[in-house]
Amino acid sequence: MHSLSTTTTSNHAFRFHFVKGLLTALIVLFGLGVFFFFIFNSGINANTRASFTGMITGEAHRPFVTRVFLPWLTRGITALFPASVHEAAKTLATSSDFMGSLLGEYNAPSDFALEALISLGLQLLCVQGFAFAFRGLFRKVYKTPALISELTTLVVLLGLAPMLFLGYLYDLPNLFLSTLGLYCIAAKLKRSYFLVLALAVLNKETAIVLAVPAILLFWDLQYPSFKKVLFGTLAQLGIFLALRVPVSLLYRNNPGGFFEAHLADHIEMFRDYPVIGIISILIAAGMILLVFHKWRQKPAVAVLGAAPGLLLLVLFMFGGIAFEIRVFYEVYAAGFLCIISTLMARKMPLETSLPTMQEWLASMPVFLAGR
Repeated sequence: MHSLSTTTTSNHAFRFHFVKGLLTALIVLFGLGVFFFFIFNSGINANTRASFTGMITGEAHRPFVTRVFLPWLTRGITALFPASVHEAAKTLATSSDFMGSLLGEYNAPSDFALEALISLGLQLLCVQGFAFAFRGLFRKVYKTPALISELTTLVVLLGLAPMLFLGYLYDLPNLFLSTLGLYCIAAKLKRSYFLVLALAVLNKETAIVLAVPAILLFWDLQYPSFKKVLFGTLAQLGIFLALRVPVSLLYRNNPGGFFEAHLADHIEMFRDYPVIGIISILIAAGMILLVFHKWRQKPAVAVLGAAPGLLLLVLFMFGGIAFEIRVFYEVYAAGFLCIISTLMARKMPLETSLPTMQEWLASMPVFLAGR
């Protein structure tokens, strides 16, 4: 009898690990699909003001050229290879139909073949990094049965599809680093968070919105300290200024500016396509309702992580192109965590192991009292 019980337990364990391995493999394959879909459908590097060569050489227009994480990393890795490898990459780009097509969709010339291949590899790593960072984040935020985190990660990868029809060199790193930063906040990894924040800010200035959920890193629910929160906030601001100011000065003579105005484009879209405009408003309103429905009961890290999306929405109206929803990568993971909580509230309410917004707000009087 004991032997039979042991065998049954062993079979269950085998099936569990097999299914888990299968789902993990599917996550990798879905990530690969997202990568190729993005490269072949986003028109990445097609904007002549933010061309691949311009971004790599630092000759692109502002504000694009100031988003330096992936270009600088690409240049640094490329510099490690001898001239023979550069020539081999050029030969591969011109002799292989697949590689030629891939670099063509990437809008990278053959003279920059090695840089393009390295950059593409980094883009792929960012997609896979996002998937596993989100899986880890989901596990930190919600207590769920086994394998739910894997299934949710597959859904979150599929949910990226509408955002992938327009893209820039820094988009996938933005998605990955913002999600990884949120994971560090949920896992209370302060040192790792500051490193990720620095990389995210180098990649795109809007990553500073991570400072909103990061308030939880410096917040003790029982005895919240004003000084700790202040110092933590100032430290993040210091990182932002220490990185963004020198980069802005470095490229101050490049054409362009710190901000591109596109409000007129939105007005024109609503005027020429009113039905599409109304549908867009309804979709946006629906997403906001799904994110913030019963927000007090949701994990504070998810709600505070998603809240900057309202600011990004305003910036999108003034500085984004119509339907350019790629600008919400910074809050995608947090927003998804809130939405899935709303959708599953009736059938399988998600229990969190982290403070809810209600618990965080309950500690506010002590914080304001200056204890």
